[in-house]
Amino acid sequence: MRFLLALLLVLGSSHAFAIDLDGRTEFAQRLILNSSISARVDSINVAVGQRVERDQLLLRFGTTDLQARVDMARAEADALAPKLARMLTELEKAQELFDRDSLALVELQHAEQDHAIAQAQLQAAEARLTRAEHRLSEAEIRAPIDGVVLTIEATVGQYINTRVSDQTLLTLADTDSMLAVALLPLELWSDDLLHRGAKVSFRDQTYAGKVIGLDRQITIGSNNHPAIVVRVKFETDGRIPAGLPVKIAIADD
Repeated sequence: MRFLLALLLVLGSSHAFAIDLDGRTEFAQRLILNSSISARVDSINVAVGQRVERDQLLLRFGTTDLQARVDMARAEADALAPKLARMLTELEKAQELFDRDSLALVELQHAEQDHAIAQAQLQAAEARLTRAEHRLSEAEIRAPIDGVVLTIEATVGQYINTRVSDQTLLTLADTDSMLAVALLPLELWSDDLLHRGAKVSFRDQTYAGKVIGLDRQITIGSNNHPAIVVRVKFETDGRIPAGLPVKIAIADD
């Protein structure tokens, strides 16, 4: 039968066929998390193998210096707000007097300039506050996806210096989207397999998937038989780990 299928492929037949393969699971997406700030690790809130939800706190840096910068920037902005309000009042008075021909143009221009300076000073202070608050938010590393913690490469008390290296802190994997990877006998290879529907089964569980990858490089499968790697992406309930033996059934075209 396999010989016949190979012969049909050689002859360019368009007839579809079903393929059953033994494969294993792999994570479709691995995320490496690092820091954008230099700081000391204050706490690690997860463990390797732990399932996490999107936005869950994974790691926190010490925030004493960062919080102090936020407080200073907020105090500066708070102090400048009344000055701007006062300059606006002065400008409105000057404009009213100028409209009644009771104030020289140069005095109005001075009031406009004082208001513009106060406004620029407050905007600069608010920008510094926004930047300081953003840096403070970066002191927390949160999960960008629902997944599982694969590795933790930081320790509590460790100083992370981003100027020296872009050190990996944690690695997460998406457990909802998985890959089933198998060796496809070379005589069954066809471009038509790409994007074809497939089923991935483990024990009594079956998941719908699709062929997303067909390697061009030939490898050696069982019994020294030429083969290529085929990858099927499928959605799971988030409970299937990597390295699991599965059955793959590629559907008829």
